[in-house]
Amino acid sequence: MDFFILYYAEKLTIRIFMKRVCVYLGAHSGNNKLFEQATIKLAQELVSMGLTLVYGGSKLGMMGLLSTTVKELGGKAIGITTTHLLNQEKTSEILDELHVVDSMQERKRMLQHLADGFIVMPGGLGTLEEAIETWNSIKIGESNKKIGFLNVANYFDKLFHFINHCVEHEFMNTHQSTIPIIHSEPFLLLRDLIGRDERN
Repeated sequence: MDFFILYYAEKLTIRIFMKRVCVYLGAHSGNNKLFEQATIKLAQELVSMGLTLVYGGSKLGMMGLLSTTVKELGGKAIGITTTHLLNQEKTSEILDELHVVDSMQERKRMLQHLADGFIVMPGGLGTLEEAIETWNSIKIGESNKKIGFLNVANYFDKLFHFINHCVEHEFMNTHQSTIPIIHSEPFLLLRDLIGRDERN
């Protein structure tokens, strides 16, 4: 009996601590309907788990779909953009908070600071830059937060093939290469992201 009380108490502590999830994803929609479906599913799971979305602030592409769906379902969304991107990416008007900073470096720092965990969805160079920088900060010990990749339609397979290539040539070790959680289903990814938060 005591074991189960302790188990659920630990899970409750983790859930209380994991309040905000940063999602890195594209300001374009991509060419696969599975990307759109996964974005909607992720929004549904975030709201059902009571997690606040932290993201890049755009109302375009997958970024816009995710934030709009979160808000339509009654969830909370925080956006962070730069003065340069303010008009270029067309920020959402329905966010609970919108922070405008001077540079991409400030934007990334604020995204990392506000979030308790990170999810990477399909996107381009900006998405990859944010993901790799966050992954590296965990690798070198600057952060003890968790990062996961939502591998929709095997989008990240080639990226992880390259990571394995780095391991084979001894530029990374196996532990560093396995830092991210990888799932193709939003619920499973969030479940493991929350379950692997060990900071309490």
